[in-house]
Amino acid sequence: MKLTRRAVAAAGGGLFVSAAAAWGATSDPGARHVLEAAVDAFFAGWASGDWTAFLDCCDETMTFQFPVGEQRGRHGPPEGKRALAAWTAAHQAQGNRITKSTVDLKLFAADWVIVCDRGSGTISGAPYTGLHAIFMRAGPTGRLVEFREYFGEIAA
Repeated sequence: MKLTRRAVAAAGGGLFVSAAAAWGATSDPGARHVLEAAVDAFFAGWASGDWTAFLDCCDETMTFQFPVGEQRGRHGPPEGKRALAAWTAAHQAQGNRITKSTVDLKLFAADWVIVCDRGSGTISGAPYTGLHAIFMRAGPTGRLVEFREYFGEIAA
């Protein structure tokens, strides 16, 4: 089947409306509670250097994905939780902190949350300001089963 502009116009954009309606309609209150707690624990981990509460939010069967560094790439279970724990331990040991974060977007859909923020603090002993896009997915165990982060440093 070929989807043309004419077919979309004839449908009155119904394809897009249906997708948008389904997006909001599938939000699960139980998953949202898990995700809110995980987001709070994540930002608290960055601010304090104590990642215990965030790691407690994560299932042993989780997938962890990060674009750079020792743990870069996509790590499925059971390596995912270990890669995340190593990532947080490295930030803790290096004294890396994001002490100020302004959330620009927090979007819930089904068992996912997407958080976009502007954060600043200290990374590798130097001042840091960056933009982050963080994706977390809650699983049936009431814990995170996936974490992905993308970021870019803002030049001074």
